[in-house]
Amino acid sequence: LRPHLAVLRDVVEMCIAVDDLVARGRYAVAVSGEKPDVTSAPAALSIVNGRHPLLLAGLETVVPFDLHLDEEERTLLVSGPNTGGKTVLLKAVGLAAALAASGIIPPVGEGSILPMFRRMYADIGDRQSIAASLSTFSAHVRMLRRILDEADAATLVMLDEIGSGTDPVEGAALASATLVSLTERGSVTLATTHLGALKQLAGQTRGIVNASLQF
Repeated sequence: LRPHLAVLRDVVEMCIAVDDLVARGRYAVAVSGEKPDVTSAPAALSIVNGRHPLLLAGLETVVPFDLHLDEEERTLLVSGPNTGGKTVLLKAVGLAAALAASGIIPPVGEGSILPMFRRMYADIGDRQSIAASLSTFSAHVRMLRRILDEADAATLVMLDEIGSGTDPVEGAALASATLVSLTERGSVTLATTHLGALKQLAGQTRGIVNASLQF
């Protein structure tokens, strides 16, 4: 076999490449995915018939969503009741963008447009840590600082329950300043909130729009 080592290695690599492509194709068929149009960020973002990839692996009926943000609309502020699907929406958008950037057709419908983001940031869940002396609020603040240091017009930011973990008035002020800063620099930002004060931002700041999910 040794005289044919180089050929055998090429054959193995070819088999791996074919197996990779077949797996991607089978996944696209399994989730009824359609190839989205991809474009360099900053650009409009449009998801038709989007679904969370992990929900599709379960037995429950998955309710799809449609989301469209024009190039001038940079921040989507999502409100709604608990268990309404706000966090799932954030994760579904992030996963669709990541899958498309990886060359995998995501579970989206025909007509979807996904920008190719150079950076993606997600502050979802509680990073509170006794070992690191981080409270729930300080953990969020540390993540927000990192995002604000690095985010630009080719960045996707997902912020779950922004401004939570502290006094509602102070939390709303911090969240407002963060969202306005990200909007002005052109980052695509999806944020969920229960704070009423934040919902007024859409009427005060160009590029911020409100959305609501029903129970």
